[in-house]
Amino acid sequence: MTGARIVLRNLTANWIGHGAGLVVMFFLSPFIVHTLGVTEYGIWQLLTVLTGYMGVLDLGVRASTGRYIILFLGQQEYEKVDETIRTGLGLYTVLSGLILFAGFILGLVFPWVFPSVPQEYHMTVAVLLPVLAVNIWISALRTILSSLLAAYDRFDLARGSDLIMLAVRTIGTIVVLKLGMGLIGLTIAIVGCNIVGLIVNLMLCNRIHSGLKLWPLMLKKDRMKELYNYGIGAFVVAVSAKIIGQTDLLLVGNLISIDSVAVYSIGAMLIYYSDTFTKQIYMTFFPSLQRAVAQENFGEVRWILNRLISLSLILGILMYVGYAFFGVSFITLWMFDAKIFPLTSVESAAKVMAILSCAKLLLLLGQFSRSLLAATGHISFSAKMTIVEAMINLILSISFVVVFDWGLTGIAAGTLGSHLLIQTILVPHYACKKVGMSWGGLLLSTGSRGLIAAGLFSGICFGMQHLFTTQNWFEFFIQVAACVLCYIPIALLLLVSSNDKKRLWNKIYRPIVKS
Repeated sequence: MTGARIVLRNLTANWIGHGAGLVVMFFLSPFIVHTLGVTEYGIWQLLTVLTGYMGVLDLGVRASTGRYIILFLGQQEYEKVDETIRTGLGLYTVLSGLILFAGFILGLVFPWVFPSVPQEYHMTVAVLLPVLAVNIWISALRTILSSLLAAYDRFDLARGSDLIMLAVRTIGTIVVLKLGMGLIGLTIAIVGCNIVGLIVNLMLCNRIHSGLKLWPLMLKKDRMKELYNYGIGAFVVAVSAKIIGQTDLLLVGNLISIDSVAVYSIGAMLIYYSDTFTKQIYMTFFPSLQRAVAQENFGEVRWILNRLISLSLILGILMYVGYAFFGVSFITLWMFDAKIFPLTSVESAAKVMAILSCAKLLLLLGQFSRSLLAATGHISFSAKMTIVEAMINLILSISFVVVFDWGLTGIAAGTLGSHLLIQTILVPHYACKKVGMSWGGLLLSTGSRGLIAAGLFSGICFGMQHLFTTQNWFEFFIQVAACVLCYIPIALLLLVSSNDKKRLWNKIYRPIVKS
C-alpha cells in the first residue's frame, strides 16, 4: 500500500501545479480576450478544440503506454517497462504523419465548417493547424515521460516540470501579444513551452529511472499488441470525451456564431479548469489503484475508492455549488468590458457556468468508475458507454438549439442530460460489480450525504447573496470566504469518515488543546 505521506505529497503537488495554472488563467485570460478581441479569441478556442481532436488520432497509444508503464513497474518487470516506453514512442512517431495530414485537411475545411469566421483569418488558420499538429507529437513524447515519473509516485517532479512550462508559456504569451503577434504568437508560445517541458522531463526521468533508453525506437510485437488491446478502448473513450467536453464550442461556432464561441468558452472555462482539481485526485491515486488491482488486493481497492469519492465530493461541492450561485458576480468582475464583453454576454456566460456546474455535480457521484474500469482492464465497457453518452450529448445539444432555440444554454443542457444517465447511473453500477461493491449501497450512503451537503451549502450561498451585494473584488472574496467557512463544518460532519476525523483530531486539535 502506498504510504499516506506519499499520497499526500503527490496530491499536494498535483493541486499546487494545477492551482498555479488556475491563477495564471484567472489573470491572463482577460488580457488575452481584451487583446485579441472576441472574434480572434473565438477562433483561438476553436483551434484549441481541433488540436485536441487531432491528439486523439494516436489511437490510444499515449494512454495505454502510461497504463502499462505503471503496471509493469508494479510487477517489477523492468525490461518490459523499457520496451513499453520505446514501443509507445515508436508507434506515436509513426502516427504523427496521420496527425500532420489531419492538420492540413482541417486548415482547408475550416472556413467551410465555420462560415462566420472573417476571410482575413482563413490563411492564418490553414498555416497554424499543421504547426499545432507537430506540437501534438512533442506533447505526446513529454506526456509519456511524465507517465514514467508518475509510475514512480514522483508527481512532485512531474508538476515541477509543468510549473516550468507554465512560466515559459505565460511569459511567452504576454510578450507575443504585446508585440501584436496575435494567433501566430500564441502558437509560438505553446510550441516553445512544450519543447522546454520535454527537455525537463527527459532530465528528470534519467535521474529517477536507471538506464532509461529512448533510442532506437521499437515496434515490438508483444508490446504493440498490449498497447492496442487497451489503447483502442482508450481511443474510443478519448474521442467520445472530446465530443462531450469540447464539441460544444464547435457546435456554437457552427450553429450560432464565432463571437458566441468566446462567450460560451468564458462560461465554461472555470468549470473545466476546476474539473481538473477533482481529476487530480484520481490521477494521484491511480498508480496505487492499479497496483492493488494487479496484486488482486480488493480490500485495498475498496479503501482507495472510498477515499476517492469522499475527497471529490468535499472539493467538488464547494466549487460547483459556488460557481452556480456566484457566476454572474465573478464573470462581471473578471471580464466585463462595455465594448468587448458587455453585460448581456456576462449573463449568457453565467447561465452556461450554472448549467455545467450542475452537470459536474452529478458527475462527482460516478467519476471514480473510469479509474476503476481502466485499472481492471474493462476499458471496452467504458468506451461503449462514452460513445453512447457522446451521441446523447450531441443529439440533445443540437435539438435544444435548432428545435427549441435555447442558444448557448441549450448546448450546456445537452451535456447535463447525458451526464445524468450515463456517468451517474450506468457506468458506476457496472464498475462496482467488478470489485464486489454495491453501487446502490454506495449511492445511499456516500451519495445521500453528498446531496445533503450540497443542499445545505446551496442554502448558505443563497442566503449570503441576499445579505449583501458585491461591487468589487474585495467584497466578492469576503462573501465567498464567509461561505467557505460555513461549508467546512458541513463537510467535516457529512463527508469525512469517522477514522479520518479521529486522525484530524490527533494531528490538529489535540496538540492545540494540550498547549
